[in-house]
Amino acid sequence: MKRGIATAVLMLAASGSLLATAPTASAQGLRDLLGERAENRTNLRELISDRLATRDDLRDLLRDRLERRNDLRDLILDRLATRDDLRDLLRDRLERRNDLRDLILDRLATRDDLRDLLRDRSERRNDLRDLILDRVRDRDDLNPLLNRIRDRIGGMGGNS
Repeated sequence: MKRGIATAVLMLAASGSLLATAPTASAQGLRDLLGERAENRTNLRELISDRLATRDDLRDLLRDRLERRNDLRDLILDRLATRDDLRDLLRDRLERRNDLRDLILDRLATRDDLRDLLRDRSERRNDLRDLILDRVRDRDDLNPLLNRIRDRIGGMGGNS
């Protein structure tokens, strides 16, 4: 591109020097020189125009590159935000898992407590039945109410 401009400038300079050296040249030669000079000016204008177009193209390319760079930065920021969101989700899931583990442990402890309560209640019932059976055996008067209790308790506990 620079070479074309330099060539055009040299051609203009050469045509100017020719005009200075040929004062006696014919009118036709002078017309030819002026025509060549005008043609060289047109070529120079076209070269300058092409250079401006190339500059505009380069500017557009740089603008596109900047936009792509901004898009890439936005993509990276979105990915970082997604990574942060995923980390938060995993942290929440881990907390829920720990909460669930604590709930299961509490439920197991409650189940153990309930088992102990049922065992104690069963033992108290057995103790109460044994106490009632002892009292019924110790009584000499066998009224019908005691006979019924004895029959019921005896049917549950067997012969003691």
